[in-house]
Amino acid sequence: MTSRGIEILAEAECNVLVRGRTLGRVGVRVGDDIVILPVYYALLEDDIVFRTDPGTKLSAAVLATRVAFEVDNASPAWSVLVRGRAREIRDPDEATAARTRLGHDWPAGDRDSLVRIHVETITGRRLLPV
Repeated sequence: MTSRGIEILAEAECNVLVRGRTLGRVGVRVGDDIVILPVYYALLEDDIVFRTDPGTKLSAAVLATRVAFEVDNASPAWSVLVRGRAREIRDPDEATAARTRLGHDWPAGDRDSLVRIHVETITGRRLLPV
């Protein structure tokens, strides 16, 4: 489907695009503000998982906050938006599976906490060339 130079992507294509990347952004409400923070991620089953340290992202997960997660590309231009609820991974078997999927991509420093975003909705758009 297209509308004014924007193609709305099917859910299946959105899933393929998300699986093809490792860097995304988590958006979370903090009081009256919204923050968007970059993370290296992987998919565990169909959910987004990432490492983090204590702070905004982990607090959102501990509180089971609804978050947004975005992945995009510049050329060709597309964007996929995931909405879901974040939670901290505490189960040892689930944590091992998440760490295995994540590999070794993450910024310097300790990032021992794991967060999982259960995908509730996934939508995407592609900007069509002029």
